[in-house]
Amino acid sequence: PAPTPAPTPAPTPAPTPAPTAAPTPAPNSTGEPSAEEQYRISGAITMEVSTSASDACGDESLEQAVLSAKAKVANVSESAVTVQCIAGGDSSSRRLAESIRWNYQITVSSEDQASDVVVLIAAKNQTVLAEEITGFLPANSQLLVMVTEMTTATVTVVTVTTTTTRHEHGGPGDDEDFLDDSHAHTPAALGAVAMAMITATLTLS
Repeated sequence: PAPTPAPTPAPTPAPTPAPTAAPTPAPNSTGEPSAEEQYRISGAITMEVSTSASDACGDESLEQAVLSAKAKVANVSESAVTVQCIAGGDSSSRRLAESIRWNYQITVSSEDQASDVVVLIAAKNQTVLAEEITGFLPANSQLLVMVTEMTTATVTVVTVTTTTTRHEHGGPGDDEDFLDDSHAHTPAALGAVAMAMITATLTLS
């Protein structure tokens, strides 16, 4: 009898290719900007003090007391608050000597928080604010303060744009990041609270 032919082997199926993974986006090193919004609440406090205006503005304990009081009233951390003292004229009060003005700025990260801060500031009258400031003065301080005016707080929206690039320097490990600031200002109205839009571009290289 004729030999039985060997069976023809079935073709081996080609392996199914694994799905191609989406590339992981690289850090922002191509110079394309990323934006972040900050909300800055600004205002001023005028107070009469029982010393000269120049001495009061140079008093670090009073500066810290004003900063701490504003942070407490606004329910924010002290690091979110900055204050600046400007010497004014003679006091209209017979009780105290001269007048000074404190400009303040509070920075927060959301519109809701900014609105809350404005409401909290408006809820405190001049007497309460003076008591808060006095409470943060050193226990042995002889300084008397009386708040005579508080301006309405305003909110500014600042869009911070960060761009990262790399600079080659002299050798390995010498790559560094540098921060350059440039500012472009664009006014706008925002929400129920009167706000001005300022666009600030920070270039991080």
